[in-house]
Amino acid sequence: MDIMLEILKGIGSLFLQPAFYVSILIVIIAGFSRIKAERKSFHVGIYSPWQELKGFFGLGIIFGLVISVVMFFIGFTLTIGWIAIFNVVLIVLLLIGLFRMTSTAYTIGIASLVYYAAYYFDWQLAPFEDKMLPISNLYIDNFMIAIVFVLALLLAVEAFLIQFSGANNASPMLRKSGRGKLIGAFQLRRLWLLPLVCFIPGHGFAAIFDWWPIFQIGNQTFSLMILPVVIGFQQQVQTQLPEQATHKIAVKVTSLAIMIALIGVGSIVMPVLSLVAFVVAIVGRFWISYRHRSDEKRASFKFTPQPEGIMILGSRENTPGSRMEISAGEMILEANGKPVTNREELYEALNENRAYCKLKVRDNNGEPRIVQTAIHEEDSFELGLFMVEAK
Repeated sequence: MDIMLEILKGIGSLFLQPAFYVSILIVIIAGFSRIKAERKSFHVGIYSPWQELKGFFGLGIIFGLVISVVMFFIGFTLTIGWIAIFNVVLIVLLLIGLFRMTSTAYTIGIASLVYYAAYYFDWQLAPFEDKMLPISNLYIDNFMIAIVFVLALLLAVEAFLIQFSGANNASPMLRKSGRGKLIGAFQLRRLWLLPLVCFIPGHGFAAIFDWWPIFQIGNQTFSLMILPVVIGFQQQVQTQLPEQATHKIAVKVTSLAIMIALIGVGSIVMPVLSLVAFVVAIVGRFWISYRHRSDEKRASFKFTPQPEGIMILGSRENTPGSRMEISAGEMILEANGKPVTNREELYEALNENRAYCKLKVRDNNGEPRIVQTAIHEEDSFELGLFMVEAK
């Protein structure tokens, strides 16, 4: 009964951490901000304003539970002081950089460096310090090494999330280039919640196994707590397809995760390398984002008005455009047998047969294909396509 009570308290601890609520607030604001941007570009909202919130409570939760099981069996523990610092760092980064600055490389890396500084300079973390285990008595080297491996694991998860859901429902937009030319682009913006079940030294949850915990602190008991780890991702894509961009970034983040894990192995022999791992994670993740932005500025724009057809950024759900599966980057060359180069010519050609639509499209491989669909009475006059046209 006592154990069940501690488990319920641990679940409730998630709702006592301010970073959890700030994350939700940022996600909600981002959803309505995106709707505003979509309407500015296309006079219509494309995706639900709650899309970001659904993603927040999506795939990341599964990874959080899996990692929690791993942490349980290796006997990993955190301290209440580190958790408090982590909450502060996460909130500050969310407010300063929104989704872009909430990679675990930043949140966990900075929080761990600050925590080590508190140990080194003997800062007082009261009231966020366990009286039974003051920071000065902590085996700080072992603690830092363990966090390095957790960080490497979380970076690998971040790469997976970027690869497989970072480009989902990418928000199209129209903007002007530095030369005043109208171009199409995509805003990739995601925030995933990974609730990590962890144990902290203190009264409450008694150790069950002889090998528990990894830090040798005698007969110390533990309390259950859920840490709201948040992984953020934000990039603008205008020179390639969103899926191509997320794949490249995911590969680089995976490489960074492997590098951090290798440094973690070295830190077992030379503990100071654990601090190097945090610095490398922070600098490396910043460099990945910086290189993406630099490459996007140097490369040629992909989504621009074309003289021989109409460039498409995508289509709304449940419209003739979505039924024909016209994708971003494809170009409409003909409509009902007539060449088209702008919206007016497209709908003039379609107006000759309001019950049927047949388009010649050039795909992203440069190959032509024919797509067609019946236009039902319940369909609006628009095909639901987002076009990049010269103004």
